[in-house]
Amino acid sequence: MSSERSSLPRIGFQTHVHGDAPARELLPGLVDLFVAADELGFSSGWLAQHHAGSDSGRLPSPLIVLAAAATATRTIRLGTTVIVLPLEDPLRLAEDAAVLDELSAGRLELGLGTGGFSAAEFAAFGQDPQRRRQTYAAKLERLEEILSGQGLPDGLTLTPSAPGLIDRIWEAASTPDRAARTAHAGRGLLLGIGDAATQRALADAYLAGLPEGTSARIAAFRGAFPGANRDERAAALWPDVARFISDPAVRERAAADPHAVLDALVVHYGTPPDVVASVRSDPSLPVATDYVFAVQSASTSIPDALRILETIAVEIRPALSSHLLANGAPA
Repeated sequence: MSSERSSLPRIGFQTHVHGDAPARELLPGLVDLFVAADELGFSSGWLAQHHAGSDSGRLPSPLIVLAAAATATRTIRLGTTVIVLPLEDPLRLAEDAAVLDELSAGRLELGLGTGGFSAAEFAAFGQDPQRRRQTYAAKLERLEEILSGQGLPDGLTLTPSAPGLIDRIWEAASTPDRAARTAHAGRGLLLGIGDAATQRALADAYLAGLPEGTSARIAAFRGAFPGANRDERAAALWPDVARFISDPAVRERAAADPHAVLDALVVHYGTPPDVVASVRSDPSLPVATDYVFAVQSASTSIPDALRILETIAVEIRPALSSHLLANGAPA
């Protein structure tokens, strides 16, 4: 099945929740991001989950922050990228998600994943990281049973019932086979930051696996860091990227050409026209139903993220739309 788009996908934003601000400043700042994005016309906002002081992010409980955002916004959809399902109790997750979905008038987009291999993190929850895929599959089956109104003893029901939430589940898939299974189950596909050709292959496997009559849901997540120029942005971003390269030799080689690393990760950076050109070259753009800009690296503050949101809304999104209109496609 082919589902290449001729129009601009829905534009969203994402954060893994970084910054050195105290939690009492950071958490309200996250709500400010959603309010600003809502006012700027972003279609969705997504929060990543990271447990126990991970270097990758600071938020263990995205549904709580999204509940606060729900009461302060009107139309923006509220997503998770991703809740680490093997570390969750399916019934409690279903209950929390159902309450949030009711509070937000059906705006929750429930992104789920297995989580990476982290022995200490999984041990803290009494789980075996070696079995995370099997655990994920079993818990996802139970979660969907509960959300569909089944899976509970006689006389018990999910309260509130969260009608429609089961149709707003998304999965992160790391192989074409898993992407195809995600499609066959009618779930949305989350494409992470990474090699462009690999990400497009996942999207193609997903599209090929969609049952007839099922609408595609593909969300591509890409870093976006507009600034003075590509060299300035690369220099600013490189320390944040380097901290996640564990091998010193690899890090040293990569430091000689940070542009190559950032481009390989499909990070869009430089002047707004540079970002527009980079987005247009992304092979996943034609098949994405949602294109989501990650607006924080490890050292990006909330004020900086707010400025990035505004630049995307005011300069980058209109330029992308104008390009499509110039080529005869509806924006």
